[in-house]
Amino acid sequence: MKRFLSAFDIVLLVIVFALITRPYSLGKKLEQSVTTYSSALNSGNPEDALCLMSFAIADGLSPEFLLRLEGITVPSYFRYDGSDSHGYRMVGFLEDSGSRVIWFSAGENGLLVTKDTAIDNILGSAVFLCRENALLNPEGCCPVSGQPYEYNTETGFVICNQGHLGEGIEISSDECFLQRDSVAIELNEYINAGYSMPENLEEMFTVSGEEYGRRGGYRCPDNFYKYYELRDGVIFCPFHEEYSEIVVLP
Repeated sequence: MKRFLSAFDIVLLVIVFALITRPYSLGKKLEQSVTTYSSALNSGNPEDALCLMSFAIADGLSPEFLLRLEGITVPSYFRYDGSDSHGYRMVGFLEDSGSRVIWFSAGENGLLVTKDTAIDNILGSAVFLCRENALLNPEGCCPVSGQPYEYNTETGFVICNQGHLGEGIEISSDECFLQRDSVAIELNEYINAGYSMPENLEEMFTVSGEEYGRRGGYRCPDNFYKYYELRDGVIFCPFHEEYSEIVVLP
């Protein structure tokens, strides 16, 4: 005599099946992957985090650069939030404000990170870091990817294969030298116009009523974060550590 399963039996089987398969479900794997990955970055183990990234994202990042994420606040938990062109989205909300989203894709090697908003945030400084490093050390490596520059010693042209330098930059202080000299000439004209030697280059602009100088002073053309300084009769560039003498003509 056949026995049909009751509604209670069916529900019980569904629950048992769910308990058996849950540890192997995609959702569970995503939870485990996002926890392992974010913890590796937070605890200062970038090599472990790189092993959990897809080649497309890991190829442009060095362990040293990823150490910038050591100790950052990690969401207490992440939840699955659907998928898009980057893969499966795992969203974690921070206690103070904002959120962090990490995307995963499934492949032969399991779940791998394809995008991370925390990494996107620090990549905002990549161009500046790479440019500054190339100017100081053209025969070195990109501080973001860790990959060596292509440097032509004859032309002084440097290329970053990650594209941080665009089509490349020319390593030379010639442009800075010309600008320093022009500033020295303008300062000479300022003094000959009857003004006293200013304490800094910005003062030349304010005291003359904007007739001489430039608002805020003068920046090095090779590094806009460095301003020229007025030091004991010279126009000094703190970036190149070079100077142009001020010769006040009678």
